[in-house]
Amino acid sequence: MLTDIEENIVKRLNDKLTDVSRVSIDKAHSAVNLKLPVVNVIVGGGEFTHVTSSQFKLKTQVFVIATFQNLRSEADRRKGVYPVLLAMLALLINNKLGLKIDALKPKRLDNITEEKEADEGKIVFQIEFETGFIIDVLSDEAITDLLRVGLNYYLQDPADDKVADASDTVTLSQT
Repeated sequence: MLTDIEENIVKRLNDKLTDVSRVSIDKAHSAVNLKLPVVNVIVGGGEFTHVTSSQFKLKTQVFVIATFQNLRSEADRRKGVYPVLLAMLALLINNKLGLKIDALKPKRLDNITEEKEADEGKIVFQIEFETGFIIDVLSDEAITDLLRVGLNYYLQDPADDKVADASDTVTLSQT
């Protein structure tokens, strides 16, 4: 479900934000000089609450990070990034993204620009949302189905074709 949340946010923002160069899932905002503005989406931590004997609820944070560049001044950077932030909020607040999750609720808005980014004429803002969903405890039979893992190997490839160079299926033993 965590991946579904990230991917559905990326899809919604890519479909609706026409002035943004790229929306993607990333570990954090990138210091790489890209065509800007750029939006990155990550799911952060969360807390579990007990619902029933066979269900837990995960309340998790989702971070949407916007990087904007304007070499003139910080005031111009703020003027440029604010409409992007407001558009993202309008697109995501109370949205369930077509998933069985709680509607996205905004929690915080922070300027997380690092000194190096500011020196490069960038400004970086992070919006924190909260959502939640139910996790069902699996039966022993269902867990057995999870004991196989498919692996794809990507060797160093200068062309970076994103095609697996080798694959394996590993069956884990039950102890």
